[in-house]
Amino acid sequence: MKCFEIQCGSGSTGIKNQGTAGKRGLALVCFLAVAVPFSSAQVVKVCPSLKVRSVKVSPQLLKDLPRNAQQATIETEASARETKEITVVAKGPVLGSMDSEKLSTDLACSNDGLVFTATITRSANYHGAVAQNVLWFPRITIVVGPLQREIALQTVWNMRLTNGRMLDHARTPPYPEQKYPITVTKTLHWRQN
Repeated sequence: MKCFEIQCGSGSTGIKNQGTAGKRGLALVCFLAVAVPFSSAQVVKVCPSLKVRSVKVSPQLLKDLPRNAQQATIETEASARETKEITVVAKGPVLGSMDSEKLSTDLACSNDGLVFTATITRSANYHGAVAQNVLWFPRITIVVGPLQREIALQTVWNMRLTNGRMLDHARTPPYPEQKYPITVTKTLHWRQN
């Protein structure tokens, strides 16, 4: 929210004095900022070790993931632009049709990096059925600007049922059961040019 103080006088336009405050007064006007898509110039969050420039959460259809493959991962790549940015891609566990594509998310600074927590919501009526199950996984893309040479990146995946109960394990057939929360950590060593 952006707030501005405006001097109001008897000759001012657009703002009228009200009550018995007199001919002159001070008005506090506040504007609620409208959310706009992130651009590389904006900073979403500043931590001691990095600046977060953008965050994007999207569902991705699952293609050819071996049943024994690690499901939650963190990958990094340098930005294609000539800026000092790194793109972090966190892939979540395999999910299905009974899981909501809308994640509850939280972005927090740690002592040496960033912690991104995502909570998946699964229908309380889900009992492991596989008929017409469309498999997918959540993908979180975060663009960061490093401020120090070594950064710890962490994603925490939680799962809760629509009735509010948090799960400590869950399975999306035909993949094996996962224990929750799933925590993935990656240390990034950044060398500035």
